[in-house]
Amino acid sequence: MGKGLGVAGRRAVSGADPATGRVTAPAAVCAALVAAGLAVPHGRGGHHSHYLTTEGRRLRAELAEAPGTGATVPAAGTAPGPAGGSFTADDGSGAAPPADPARRAAEVATAWEGLLQIRSVLMDGVTARPAPWERERVVHAVALALEAAGCPPARPGSPGAAGYRVAASPHPGTAEISWSPAPSADALDRCAQLLAARGWQSTRHRTRAGEPYLLTTPANR
Repeated sequence: MGKGLGVAGRRAVSGADPATGRVTAPAAVCAALVAAGLAVPHGRGGHHSHYLTTEGRRLRAELAEAPGTGATVPAAGTAPGPAGGSFTADDGSGAAPPADPARRAAEVATAWEGLLQIRSVLMDGVTARPAPWERERVVHAVALALEAAGCPPARPGSPGAAGYRVAASPHPGTAEISWSPAPSADALDRCAQLLAARGWQSTRHRTRAGEPYLLTTPANR
């Protein structure tokens, strides 16, 4: 696989975004990857982005295991960001740094649009359910879906700033969603509705203390 690719082509495959498969490389290199069946263009008019195909992802995995590829592999758990950068969804844990609301909203919109493009590319035009990489990074993917829907993330340390908190669940492939500072069943119902419209299904549960939370998984549809 990848036989005949030059150094630039291999570097582009190795350096593709680990979460989305988005390729950042000169047009000629992208064209070579498309011709080799390792990438596909996606976008409108002349504003195409390129994403690795299944074969491209397999080659990327092979190159990651082979020494001397000459590429740096980006960290997992990110989505496309403005100007080709990376984006990390706000899971409500307080880890995300403060940001200008207008700028953050634009970044979230760009990341969500990029995610829909990934769904379309990887699932033959289907955008109504999560792509495979989302299933492997459910906390990030669910947090992005909520943030893109306009739902506020929790702000630990900020009294009165209620919002969602997405965390990993002991159950594989499942995210746990709570609402803080005051647990709210109505707010969680709203979260479930917003997620259902974006390809996720949720079930209501309660902790031993009686506080409500959601368990969210990819919808089967």
